[in-house]
Amino acid sequence: MKGQSNKGNTVLFALTERGLPLAEKIARSFGTVDVFEPRALVSGGLKKEVSRAFRSAGALIFISAVGIAVRCVAPLLKGKLKDPAVVVVDERGRFAISLLSGHMGGANALAEKAAKATGAVPVITTATDIWGLPSVEDLAKRFSLVIEDPKKIKAVNSAILAHEKVFVIDSSPRRRAEVTKIFKGVFTCRRTFPERLGSKQACVFVSCALEALPSSCAKRTLVLRPRDIVVGVGCGKGTPKAMIKKALIESFAAAGFSVLSVKNFATIDIKKNEKGLKALAMEFDAHIETYGAKELNRVKCPSKPSSAVMKATGAYAVAEPAALISSGAKRLCLKKTKTGHVTIAAAFLPSR
Repeated sequence: MKGQSNKGNTVLFALTERGLPLAEKIARSFGTVDVFEPRALVSGGLKKEVSRAFRSAGALIFISAVGIAVRCVAPLLKGKLKDPAVVVVDERGRFAISLLSGHMGGANALAEKAAKATGAVPVITTATDIWGLPSVEDLAKRFSLVIEDPKKIKAVNSAILAHEKVFVIDSSPRRRAEVTKIFKGVFTCRRTFPERLGSKQACVFVSCALEALPSSCAKRTLVLRPRDIVVGVGCGKGTPKAMIKKALIESFAAAGFSVLSVKNFATIDIKKNEKGLKALAMEFDAHIETYGAKELNRVKCPSKPSSAVMKATGAYAVAEPAALISSGAKRLCLKKTKTGHVTIAAAFLPSR
């Protein structure tokens, strides 16, 4: 029953034979869970498998004492936005404790799910949850927004706990309407910042754009980046990740966009195995979409066709048509820019 942890999977560690039936019960309820039995965790196996799962899995569940789980994961911690969810269930199934990454990692929800499967009492200790309030992380997770500066989370959540007005500044009317509907009475949505803001005003700024925040409330404004931009990439064979990343950062900075808003990458099919591009996509937690030369050639692009690109790939252009096809947009938000052997173009998702 020993499992191989996969990205996004839940990995369950049953540390004792007494806890194994409970682990099997959770696994049956969850469906897709990798379970490590006690015999697979002897002679240093626990430390090794926990370390591997912490790097690759979406969540870890321990059937054990809390102290054991804490000692296992403590050396592995990187930050609340990077760590997987960690839940601890005692071997009698009395309590399901959300230990780590309650909001963004989903440990609170996982503890509730584990409790339901076992008849345990869910133990949730995050401040907003115990008072029945949403957190700004809930907002970010609900709309797949990337938190730019985690240090400012506390200021916004403190305002929520104090029942203070929290502005959400977002140019997307669709998202504003949904935020207002889902988080009734918690967030006040606006398209732009109010003219007068005090230094104690908490705000959330949702945007792909690199804009200066109002100086009066900058210290209490959390920036969330929507992943609304598709990046078309053209590159020479064997181009390293560092070079592609440099081209991306420079072109986005010149255009006034945050690289945290990258949704996915798009390119020609003959580049689907480019190690540098694949490594960059992995770093950005983004996928790569590829298209054949014939499909790319059917797209009308603003920039002039390149004879050199045609000779090398069979397509008149790569970055621009790939971005347009992948995004479904009718126009680019960033025409192709070339840095060394890398060409970058970008388009917004129409539904943003």
